[in-house]
Amino acid sequence: MRSTATLFILLGALAIAAFSFLADDGFGKLAGLNRNLEQQQRTNTKLSETVQTLKREVSGLQSDPRTIEKAARSELGMARPGEMVVIFDKRDDAPTGENRGANSGKGR
Repeated sequence: MRSTATLFILLGALAIAAFSFLADDGFGKLAGLNRNLEQQQRTNTKLSETVQTLKREVSGLQSDPRTIEKAARSELGMARPGEMVVIFDKRDDAPTGENRGANSGKGR
């Protein structure tokens, strides 16, 4: 009788343990949290790389005159006195090889 009671208690404990792992806030939730943690760690790594890149850029802008000039030219469109800046637009409707010959002015 004593071994039967022990067996029932052991089976009950196993059933409770299995239920707690399979319940909504058990094993499934743990797996979901682990996935979220991994995704957040990847995001943090990417952001850390971005921060390092921005720190290098700020350092260059604070100390390197060539970096400052490059940024002024490319982002602000600035030029030195006496320089002429020519900007070419990229057009999607560029003439093909057939159309170029007809419109090139040759043969006039």
